[in-house]
Amino acid sequence: MGRPITATRERILPAAYARFAGYGFRRTSMEDIAAAAGVSRAALYLQFRNKEAIFRALSQQLHEQALAGATAAVQADGRLAERLRAAVEARSLRFVEIAYGSPHGAELLDESNRLCGDLAADTQRQFVALLARVFRRAAAAGEIDLAGGGVSANEAAELLAGAVAGLKGPGVSVDAYRRRVARLITLFVAGLQPAAM
Repeated sequence: MGRPITATRERILPAAYARFAGYGFRRTSMEDIAAAAGVSRAALYLQFRNKEAIFRALSQQLHEQALAGATAAVQADGRLAERLRAAVEARSLRFVEIAYGSPHGAELLDESNRLCGDLAADTQRQFVALLARVFRRAAAAGEIDLAGGGVSANEAAELLAGAVAGLKGPGVSVDAYRRRVARLITLFVAGLQPAAM
């Protein structure tokens, strides 16, 4: 059976993800991606001008999925700490898996910073804004006391997001990262609990 005539992003991006994770950015060619996606090089070039454009589109998709997952997590039922933990994991776990689970993680991080730094910064801004909304609602519902903690909702969001970013690092496993996130959020929310009457 021959290759399909048209290439779709839905076929190309997962194939590119697998190639980049398995072989790194530099060792992956457009021909490799086309073969993995089961499309011709010509069909691939109709969708993307080069592998940098594919990498950026893949990064954008991952960031959009992460933010959508975080949004769904904070809107779910459950205690504040559980919803925050789920949101942080949705926002960051996939990136931790890529960065520290692939033998090419350092290279992929470098390329991501070079090609997609603006996407990551924009997603982080949106995530901090999402956390701030969660903290405002939790304070209004009496779940936390921001004033007692000496912070605004925005400050709490920035502090939590910054602390979570510090949990990543070379040699961290996904399981270790998840444990660190759970402990951090437990401590963070406990520190914002309303004082007992």
